[in-house]
Amino acid sequence: MSEVYYKVLLVGGSGEGKTYSARDMDKVKTHFVNVENKPLPFKGSFKHTETPSTVEEVLEALKTGSKNEETDCIFVDSFSAYLDLNMAECRKNKKGFDIYTTYNDNIARFHDFVKKCKKEVFVIAHYEIISDEITGKKEKRVKSNGKQWEGWSEKEYTIVLYAESKVVPGKRPTHHFTLVNDGSNSAKCPPDIFGMDTLTIDNDTNLVLKKIQEFKK
Repeated sequence: MSEVYYKVLLVGGSGEGKTYSARDMDKVKTHFVNVENKPLPFKGSFKHTETPSTVEEVLEALKTGSKNEETDCIFVDSFSAYLDLNMAECRKNKKGFDIYTTYNDNIARFHDFVKKCKKEVFVIAHYEIISDEITGKKEKRVKSNGKQWEGWSEKEYTIVLYAESKVVPGKRPTHHFTLVNDGSNSAKCPPDIFGMDTLTIDNDTNLVLKKIQEFKK
């Protein structure tokens, strides 16, 4: 039986500790794809880092990361930045309906490349609040900047963690990942990875990776 690889979405607003969660990731064994092209919010750097600036370069970075024998996971920061690149290129090179046709196709290509990576992959994303057309219920879902993928990116990933923070009077906020859909988000995680009764964990993707690796043994 061939090995399975878990794909993880890290969803949250700005300043919720999504990129910071990679602080303890192995700096050699992590292939870091910095689509945001921003400095890391912690000390140190990853040996294998790429800063793609086009749609094709992002997809090629995923392919390179999958083939890199020195690494055991890929960290993409972020899907949101990829969407921005995608839209800018489509507006520049396409016209009319072809803009959004190509835009949506490129989203599908991104998710397909992630799924085909023969490694665990972590992908940062931001959320938007959407309303059910029938019930009016509001829920946080991965931001897609378009109707075709609105609320659908999550289905491409086995694990969706929501980065959230808790205010502590007189101190810096504490950050954590929510594992379970509480009715207001699209979080999901196989319960046997962290335990049936675990609802939140520290915002530490190295911990998530280790738990996944243990679960797969």
